[in-house]
Amino acid sequence: DTNARHMVLLHGWGGSRESLRGIGTLFQRTHTVHLIDLPGFGDAPVPPPDWDTVRYTELVDAFLIDRCPGRVLLVGHSFGGKVALRLAARKSGQVSGLVLMGVPGLPQPLLSPARWRRWMIRVLRRVIRVGRPLFGSRALEWHTRRFGSKDYLEAGALRSVLVRVVNEDLTDSARMVSCPVLLLWGTSDTETPVWLAHRYKSLMGERATLDVLPHKDHHLQTGTGAHLCGFRIRQWLIAHPDV
Repeated sequence: DTNARHMVLLHGWGGSRESLRGIGTLFQRTHTVHLIDLPGFGDAPVPPPDWDTVRYTELVDAFLIDRCPGRVLLVGHSFGGKVALRLAARKSGQVSGLVLMGVPGLPQPLLSPARWRRWMIRVLRRVIRVGRPLFGSRALEWHTRRFGSKDYLEAGALRSVLVRVVNEDLTDSARMVSCPVLLLWGTSDTETPVWLAHRYKSLMGERATLDVLPHKDHHLQTGTGAHLCGFRIRQWLIAHPDV
């Protein structure tokens, strides 16, 4: 049915479709809801080690072609939001709306402390690798344990994929999106700070609505947060009836 309204929900790194089920359940009366396990998570098999966000986007694109004739509202959290953003930028005719929750994908300000810290960590790792005959393998293991992110340490077979996707710049995709966008963020998000939401808003202009939720962290969609996010999404949909 080409007149059907579909909602496709894409989870974050390390999550699964279950992390967004709370939101999806709230829209079953108005949309055909699709909860997807991205490759490597939930019940989905691990992808080849050379995968990146583009490959994940192509996979979800194939799913839309096969299962979603009609309008599609994409809802993405964190890494799933990166995939949703790329897809919305390339599928402007089918994607009628986009909800992004705590999404990375933009470079940090040049003089930000976090950017300098990351640069120093990389320099230290390079020094340890060059001096491996002197320092031994334990120094590199120490560096990984001390400075590796939680996602990196727990990535396992997906580590090479994570390294590819973590620093991708989605500035161009954000500028290309033509559908209405809802940016849902938590004020206490330390993984994807609120400055990212404001930056996305500035790139998308009037197409984007910024909605910052007090006291919510990066996992704003879990627990009772699912109902709050669902309420904010529904209010946004009322204001954008064509989505």
